[in-house]
Amino acid sequence: MRSENGSDGQPRSFIEEARRRQIIASAVEVISEVGYGNASLARIAEHAGISKGVISYHFAGKDDLMTQLVIQLYVSAAEYIGPKVGAAVGPRNMLLAYIESNLGFIDANRNYVAALMDVVLNLRDAQGHPRFASADGEREIIEPLIQILLEGQQAGDFGEFDAELMAKSIRDAIDGAAGRAVRGEDFDLDAYAVHVCRLFDVATRKVGNDD
Repeated sequence: MRSENGSDGQPRSFIEEARRRQIIASAVEVISEVGYGNASLARIAEHAGISKGVISYHFAGKDDLMTQLVIQLYVSAAEYIGPKVGAAVGPRNMLLAYIESNLGFIDANRNYVAALMDVVLNLRDAQGHPRFASADGEREIIEPLIQILLEGQQAGDFGEFDAELMAKSIRDAIDGAAGRAVRGEDFDLDAYAVHVCRLFDVATRKVGNDD
């Protein structure tokens, strides 16, 4: 079993991190091909062209590997979305950048998103509860969006609405698109992004404000 650092407590080397990413990438491909239930460590090792022991060196079993797969996708999404939202000027543009970049990330990573959804649906903790289905986890995801909406209301850019409910509605539109993208390769996420941006641009405006 490996710690968050190396076995000696030191940060992992570039080679170790590259190997972990390779294993996670192979896990994504295997899950996409045969599903979570059939994605054994042996199959993942074969896909990666390594021994099963190499996976065991880097991960404490399948559950640990699947957990890191989910975490890695969230980290990659944050690295993609954060700068785009941060570069937007004003709450309204930040909101639109948030929606566009989330949907753009899904479009560019359909296999990874499909694997993540399969893992989230199936991975359980020691008590048999879904590993990633918690109120705290949802709150952590939508909190930055809530803050954008609240700042927009305080600045007078947005109208009166419940910021948390609006954030949940926006996330539902994004997460629902992920499911559609997984189920149908021909689902046009670019067109959908335009539609959803227009929808929530109108939904967040002050009554009578058509600017």
